[in-house]
Amino acid sequence: MRDGIEREYRRVRGVPPALLIMLIATVLVTANALHAMATLGPSGWDVLAVAAWLTAAGRVALEQWRARTFVTADGVTVRGPIRTRSWAWSDIYGIRVEENRGSTPRLLGYLYSTHGHRVRLPHFDDYQLTDPIAEVADLCATALRLGLTSLETRPEAEERIARGTRRRKAWQRAAIASLVVAAVMFVYELWSVFDDRPTHTLGLIGGVPLLCLPVFFLLLDRVAESQNRRLTDPATRTSTDAPPD
Repeated sequence: MRDGIEREYRRVRGVPPALLIMLIATVLVTANALHAMATLGPSGWDVLAVAAWLTAAGRVALEQWRARTFVTADGVTVRGPIRTRSWAWSDIYGIRVEENRGSTPRLLGYLYSTHGHRVRLPHFDDYQLTDPIAEVADLCATALRLGLTSLETRPEAEERIARGTRRRKAWQRAAIASLVVAAVMFVYELWSVFDDRPTHTLGLIGGVPLLCLPVFFLLLDRVAESQNRRLTDPATRTSTDAPPD
């Protein structure tokens, strides 16, 4: 071991409650769909539902039992559900802990490359670690002491990181807006059923929200970038901060 830099982060506790509920739901949905196919015959929706749930559950299972984060003097290796990737310390800009609101784990560890790309570090979170913030501080301090990394701030990397953060927020808000559209379409479909009107469940509840998702993202992303330019443009800040005559 080289002065405590060699570390492995893996699952040491049980599956998080939210993911455990998902696995149980997968078993129930799959069993119900298989029973329906055996009784009434196979249908496209049943096959699609089983495939979607099994794919999502398979990914969760692989993340829990296969995924690892390895830290050595050579760099950081992330073994994900399917592939394994490695970064030398010279390609690592920083390791940070970020809040994941409304979910468990609440604090997640991420690696940022010198190009500003963000990668989730499996099991580097507050569900597997007592204090991930203290852990990343100790890890970075050890790497700094060994001369593996530096505290140099790179404006271009920070800008790419900030840009990625804005894009993720735009996607999240677009997804919420699309869910609202789906709820509205569902209510409209119920009203059509009670009013004896023709229904278009697949197109309205499934298709319309999916079509709205990229539109919402583009609009929200453009708004976020416009706000960022106003906040960072020196001329705008000067005119805003100038005292009135």
